Amino acid sequence: MTIPAGIRTVRVKGRFRRPDGVPYKGTLTFQVPAIIEMDQAYTMVAGTATAELDENGEFSILLTATDQGDPSGWVYTVVLLLDDGTTRPFSLALPSDVAEVDLTKIMPSDPAQLNYVPVKGEKGAGMLSGAGSPTAADGATGDFWIDTASNVSWSLYGPKTASGWPTSGLPLGGGATWRVRDLPDPQIADAVYTGTPPTISTAPTSAPSTGWIKYAPDPVALSGTDRRGPYTWAGATNFAIGVGTPDSTYVRPLSRYPNTYASGQTNWSLEVGTDAQAIQLRFKHISATTMFRLSIDGRKITDLMQPSGGTVPNEGSTHLMTIDFGSAAPRRLRFDFSNMPFGGIYLPATANMWGTHLRGGRFMALTDSLGDGSALNVGAGCGTWVDRVGRMLGCTDIWREGRGSTGYIAPGGHATFGVRAEVDVIPHVPDRLVLWGGYNDASGDQAQIATAAAALFTRLKTTLPRCQIFVIGCWSPTGTPAASHTATTATLRTAAAAAGLPFVSPQTGGIYNAAGALVATHGPWITGTGNASVPKGDGNADFYVGSDTVHPTDAGHAYLARRIYAFMATVMPA
Repeated sequence: MTIPAGIRTVRVKGRFRRPDGVPYKGTLTFQVPAIIEMDQAYTMVAGTATAELDENGEFSILLTATDQGDPSGWVYTVVLLLDDGTTRPFSLALPSDVAEVDLTKIMPSDPAQLNYVPVKGEKGAGMLSGAGSPTAADGATGDFWIDTASNVSWSLYGPKTASGWPTSGLPLGGGATWRVRDLPDPQIADAVYTGTPPTISTAPTSAPSTGWIKYAPDPVALSGTDRRGPYTWAGATNFAIGVGTPDSTYVRPLSRYPNTYASGQTNWSLEVGTDAQAIQLRFKHISATTMFRLSIDGRKITDLMQPSGGTVPNEGSTHLMTIDFGSAAPRRLRFDFSNMPFGGIYLPATANMWGTHLRGGRFMALTDSLGDGSALNVGAGCGTWVDRVGRMLGCTDIWREGRGSTGYIAPGGHATFGVRAEVDVIPHVPDRLVLWGGYNDASGDQAQIATAAAALFTRLKTTLPRCQIFVIGCWSPTGTPAASHTATTATLRTAAAAAGLPFVSPQTGGIYNAAGALVATHGPWITGTGNASVPKGDGNADFYVGSDTVHPTDAGHAYLARRIYAFMATVMPA
């Protein structure tokens, strides 16, 4: 496609080969961080551009330069994904005074240095830092200084002039825009829809009602009378189609590690507005794990995720879900999907569809299976405490970045929190982030856990300075926690205090503010020694812990959501 006149461009190219010279296959995705206004060209620039490696492992793509538009100072988030599973996220600035950039010359070679990748331009002002305010000997004219003496908030001084540094700095911090007084009533926010529920039926067919129009998601190809659906994605990004039939007609997001179509990012949501009396949702039924939850005007129709209605003989095939609301009226619809590839929505020719806006900021949870879901709860990651906490906070952009068996030092079958944060968290700039891990680390070395946690906390605070971050200690599914669990919680509490992050202990219910001071004690989260299959009558574990004696039940996730919400509200500004 042609970039409109008036927009300055830079060509980016590169070549990727294996050690034996065999060309790689793969993609590079260039993500714009927000909607960029190009007033000079009467154009908005947003979303992603993708370059595919050719048969020689090479690519070339013309992109919009980053030194133009509003807001200024933006850069691309680039994700490299090679066919052997290698992935690398980094940031890239493209000033327009450079006509062509070769990524193979500037891309960081050390995987531990996944930071800003500048294209060389004119020398600018420097950014210096140190504990305390700057002295006259520090820096040159035009430089800035960050005072890092406090572990709670930093201060910015500058620019330095010929007369010296300013006498005081500007506070830098989390930008705590979420305050307790601004939160909705959690009972109302997480309530079930009280209107007449719609009639829902599912059939294994790809043929819609006669005359109905398909609103296809991008990048599914349009055909005939198809229109592009104005869907608002929540909980994921970088949507792509699969290969072959029928996957080429369905989208799934690639924004969770390891960032491939078949990687299993099964939990995500969409919102859309329509005035139709009935709609037909096109999806691929995979298995009994293919589930959904419908919400109307901000209220969920059912508390738990629901089966798609597909059957075993038709697994892997196209289905249409017909939803009849009983009358034609403007509505805001939300679908939470679990393992349910989406192919669009059909509407009658007399109905319309429009986009909606997400509310409450971006809420994200970087977790293990406690946020990814297990066989003990319905709906995988969409059926955990994460969605409930998001709703109670008034947030509709809920990102479930959980991966089972992972942790601060435990990669499981995926990667550690530190590695995943570079791909799953930082590029997507959450406004609020909950970190809950440690259970899968507890059998490991506490010094290694401490080092990994400290590195992760520092990295997140540095790259996400306006994000409110909340840390939860090690999960204990019993009222008599193992010594390794309490030790891991103590290790994480120390690391959180050093990083200036609020913390809660599931073993004691102790809540600590960003300075590390105990501000409330709400009591242990889990009591007793039983579980849902073998109740002992000595605590709430009988109801909240599943038969595997580890993972929460549906009731357990509902309960944990209340405890986590209470923790977050306690440490938020009033």
